[in-house]
Amino acid sequence: MLPYRFAFVDLETCGVSPADDRITEVAIIRVDGDRQVDEWSTLVDPGRPIPPEIQSLTGITDAMVRDAPAFESILPEVARRLEGRVLVAHNARFDYGFLKAAFRRAGERLCAEVLCTVRLSRALFPQHATHRLDALIERHGLPSAERHRALGDARAIRHFLWTLAREVGPVPLQDAIRTLLRRPATPPHLPPDALDRLPESPGVYTFVGETGQPLYVGKARNLRERVRAHFHADGRNANDARLAAEVHSLHVQTTAGELGALILEMQRVKSCAPLHNVALRRRDTVCFLQPDAPGRAPRLVRLAELPAGDPCGQPGLYGPFGSRANARSALQALGRAHRLCDRALGLWARDGACFSRQVHRCAGLCTGHEEPQDHHARLLEALEPSRFPAWPFDGAVGLTECDPDGGPGERLAFDRWCAIGPDGPLPFDPDLYRLLRRRLQRSPQAFEAREAPVAAPRPASG
Repeated sequence: MLPYRFAFVDLETCGVSPADDRITEVAIIRVDGDRQVDEWSTLVDPGRPIPPEIQSLTGITDAMVRDAPAFESILPEVARRLEGRVLVAHNARFDYGFLKAAFRRAGERLCAEVLCTVRLSRALFPQHATHRLDALIERHGLPSAERHRALGDARAIRHFLWTLAREVGPVPLQDAIRTLLRRPATPPHLPPDALDRLPESPGVYTFVGETGQPLYVGKARNLRERVRAHFHADGRNANDARLAAEVHSLHVQTTAGELGALILEMQRVKSCAPLHNVALRRRDTVCFLQPDAPGRAPRLVRLAELPAGDPCGQPGLYGPFGSRANARSALQALGRAHRLCDRALGLWARDGACFSRQVHRCAGLCTGHEEPQDHHARLLEALEPSRFPAWPFDGAVGLTECDPDGGPGERLAFDRWCAIGPDGPLPFDPDLYRLLRRRLQRSPQAFEAREAPVAAPRPASG
């Protein structure tokens, strides 16, 4: 018998975006251990037309949902049926994401333990290439009536779990479920439900000690998952074990997205100097490569050595790299890929042929078979993808970071690859730089070339 109270859930929707599309059908089957308690389903009026291709796939038409209830009216029933249960769904991120967004639009919050049967199938049957529901139905002989209708698919995943208990045995199945759920142990000084009440939003969390001293500040794309991960007994390291013993309270502050969380983390670490954070020291190891004269090794330039810690003010930099070791590893990889000389990269100090030349991976600068200028040109070409770029705007820019679940966005401001906080520009941070580069490549039009105020922090909770 499986020692869990399950809610097998399946949704039909009119699209694939939780923020933009809506639910058209909900099915929930409640199971205690091996005993089915009940099953329930209803059509839902999405408040908009259902695309023809979705109607063709599910068989749910606009006429069928015209007199169906809106999700807001069935929300209390959905919440009651999910309460205290592990939500089980196939590709659970999809179903759970739609439910969370629907709850949020109604001014409510959904927070549940989630078991994904796609991940469960991958864990137990890694030899199979696909774990789509159709594949599981065929592979395990599951019932397939009313495929692509919510109740039919919920029944299929319920039977899948029961079938697994016979095929792999209850103990291996329980072990796989326990690994996927990874239930944490609540630190002894926190309320029993402290970890269960955490939001599943981006943001920043602070562990606080007995005297009120901040112990650790961290950022997360999903606060609930990240904070709980600190206290998983199977993966706890020495720092997490120390935090579990010392933490007496926990505070979280949500943000609209990952950029806002990173900026808020930087502000918090700078202002309260938590005891166990290494973020303040992380900048001390950040460095760049700067090519020297032909035939000479690139110089390693620490961020702290740059005027005002501003890489935009120093031309000819490549990086950033998290440490000297990271920079050397990058040079080694470039050397192998482009037949560069170990000595000219600063990786070989002996006379004669470098190691790469001895194994036929160097074009021969160290043995006089290549001119220094030619090697230098090839080095610059190899380094080009990692060249530190100039700030692409004339001054500060504003960016509105949108909440993927449809919540309010946040207005952020940046200049010279740095965030602008309430007290002015924050120090250069390589993680923020990389996020900004990706955001610029994906949607440059989202940046407005003017200075914009930083969003007011949301109220802290927790």
